[in-house]
Amino acid sequence: MKRHGNCAVPLAVGLCVLASAQAAAPQYQDRYINGGSLPPDVAGDEDQAFDASGLSRSLQIDGVVGAIATRGGGSSNNVQEDGIVAKAQWETADFGSWSLDASGRTGGSNLGPSEQGEGGTVTLRQRGMPFDGGWQADNAAGDLNAPDIAMARVQPRFYLPTGTVQGFDTEWHGPSGLQLVAGGGVPGLYDGIVVPNFHTLGGSTATAGAQWSPASQWTVGGQVIEAHDVNLALGPTIDGNTLLSSSTELLTAAWQDHGDRLQFNILDGDVNGKPNSVGGWIDGSMVQGRIQQNAGLFRIDPNLTWGNQLITNDAQGGYYRLDYQGRRWLADAGIDEVRSVSAGGVNTTFLTGDARYQWSRDWGIGGVANASRFEGGTSWSVEGFVDQVNRWGTGRVQVDAARTTTGKDDTLTLDQTWSTPAGLRLSTSGWLESTAGADPYGLQENSTLLGVAAYGGGQLGSRFGMEGNVRWAAVVQGRAAPGVSANVALTWQLSRSWTLLATYYDSRVGSFVPLTVVSPLTPTIAPVPALQERGVFLTFRYQHSSGLHFAPLGGAPGGGSGEITGIVYLDANCNGRVDAGEAGAANVTVMLDGRFSVQSDANGRFHFPSVATGRHVITVASDNLPLPWILVNEGRTEVEVTTRDRIDISIAAQRPR
Repeated sequence: MKRHGNCAVPLAVGLCVLASAQAAAPQYQDRYINGGSLPPDVAGDEDQAFDASGLSRSLQIDGVVGAIATRGGGSSNNVQEDGIVAKAQWETADFGSWSLDASGRTGGSNLGPSEQGEGGTVTLRQRGMPFDGGWQADNAAGDLNAPDIAMARVQPRFYLPTGTVQGFDTEWHGPSGLQLVAGGGVPGLYDGIVVPNFHTLGGSTATAGAQWSPASQWTVGGQVIEAHDVNLALGPTIDGNTLLSSSTELLTAAWQDHGDRLQFNILDGDVNGKPNSVGGWIDGSMVQGRIQQNAGLFRIDPNLTWGNQLITNDAQGGYYRLDYQGRRWLADAGIDEVRSVSAGGVNTTFLTGDARYQWSRDWGIGGVANASRFEGGTSWSVEGFVDQVNRWGTGRVQVDAARTTTGKDDTLTLDQTWSTPAGLRLSTSGWLESTAGADPYGLQENSTLLGVAAYGGGQLGSRFGMEGNVRWAAVVQGRAAPGVSANVALTWQLSRSWTLLATYYDSRVGSFVPLTVVSPLTPTIAPVPALQERGVFLTFRYQHSSGLHFAPLGGAPGGGSGEITGIVYLDANCNGRVDAGEAGAANVTVMLDGRFSVQSDANGRFHFPSVATGRHVITVASDNLPLPWILVNEGRTEVEVTTRDRIDISIAAQRPR
């Protein structure tokens, strides 16, 4: 009993202390993560009857009504661009990933003399279908790009274009690096502002090829491509013929050891019955620490084509590039020597160099210089810039000067990428430009222009958003045509599944387009006559996703998900970020982890609505990318997606220097 009495005293004291602590503590309250400001789960909400069964699938349907007014060449025209645009993605357990891009259109611009309107587009793609023995297949049908083997796509100096066709393609991957490709159809061209359309040019084209790695350091490949009676009325003619028929064969071999690579390429073809057009080039690269060297030799006969696409031809010579990347310095220099094979072309010596030095954490300076000498004279262009990370974001002051045999151009530009809250982006640009030389009508004229531009967008509230790119230039003195380029879209989220978009489009391109000297293989960009086109579009968008709780894109069942949006754009000043006035690349194929694919819209933007959390790789096919723009490393971008997150990325295409 005594033992129990001794325990009771401290127990009673402990209970009294605990009771008093409870009385002094504040009353318990519910607490919310981030104050309850987390965005809603992208997998569904209470306002929607959600279907969580099955594998991931999504659907987007746009109903578009629009009016366009065009003026140029002394005439005007008012047309409608109405239609439906549909995008769908779905995953299967045994047949890989599938996507569908389709549109149906009424109205639109007048067709050219060689075109036939198809009233829209349709493209069905399948990627990653597994087979026994380690084989995997990618297939597509509809409006697409004729396939090339991988060795034809990765060319540091010469580009073998993948022409757009209405047809099919298939690509098979197997052991030992084996790749088989085939495809064909009717060649054509894309157009459209909001609702894409495909115009066929008549005739046909077909291709087949293969590559294989017989040893760890060697890869060999071959491909044949043919075109038959393709109409060239919209472009250059060959010996006065507007119909092109050709057959071209490619043999290629590459050796690679870590950072060193050497590739041999041979082309043999005939055009419109003229045989024995041949071409060949050797490209080599060597990496030694921070220094990379590239060099090559080439000789390509006149009138050599790749399918119905004219490639660089009637040229022979060589090139050399030296690139250095340090902690503070980025620099490269190069020389090209190009001579005409037929003696009827232009002989050119081209010198290029650019450098950038990171002076401090916030300051960087650099410049670019290009010079081209040919029989008719010498052209050159230089630019110098200063970058600064300032209290408002990142700014650049840039001075450009160009001199050609036809005129001169001097420009002062101020760029600013602004620091904005998460989910918003804004960059602005202003420039003063002085030009001199012949206008589009052959009259000598000095002009001064003033221009401003803005690019940005994002969510302005829980239901409102905006995306826009506006460029405006006015003539202060002289006769140069002013210019306006605008593409602005306002979005209103009516509900989880329904969105209303209002888009204003305006394109009045004048002769303010700056002179540039960028390549020995492409001519100087010259002023163009003024054209005008403007339109207003209203879009009703329906979006629906299913199966997300089971397996979002690229993820496992039950995983969390976010979304990825972005833009593929033409990086005119090669600074690696979207500046005001820089255009998007339309109708290019963007791939997630090599399995899921979407097409960029008229502004170069793309969207993967539901992506599994974790690390993913975005790549871009160079189809429909205007020459001479090229993607760096295939536009490869690695992103980390977190639950309920929205990742916005920018993928640049740059002109080779």
